[in-house]
Amino acid sequence: MDYFLRKRDVFHVDLKDRRMAYIWLDKMTGAENFSVGTSDIEPGSKTIPHQHGQETEVMFIYKGRGTAVIGEKSYPLEPETMMFCPPGVPHQIQNTGGEVLSFVFFYVPGGPEQYLRKL
Repeated sequence: MDYFLRKRDVFHVDLKDRRMAYIWLDKMTGAENFSVGTSDIEPGSKTIPHQHGQETEVMFIYKGRGTAVIGEKSYPLEPETMMFCPPGVPHQIQNTGGEVLSFVFFYVPGGPEQYLRKL
């Protein structure tokens, strides 16, 4: 297991809808009980609305501006804001700003990020 990581070295995938996803830590890299990744969303793009059956997802926004839709409610996103999505809660991120929106995501337990490795 690597204890120091660089973005250029981690698994990444171009999601073809002006989004990039990076898996920094997961079961494939030695993290058994959680996973960590980052995502970059271009202006005007958004994640697909989704929810997780067993996992909690936390997202920390560190660059850009947008809107979070969590359940039925919308929230403004800006640097140093965080989303908390327990299992079963629908959520989506929309980049409504003029620059890339970047965030760190955490899954506990890990698992949902594995679909990215299959793309």
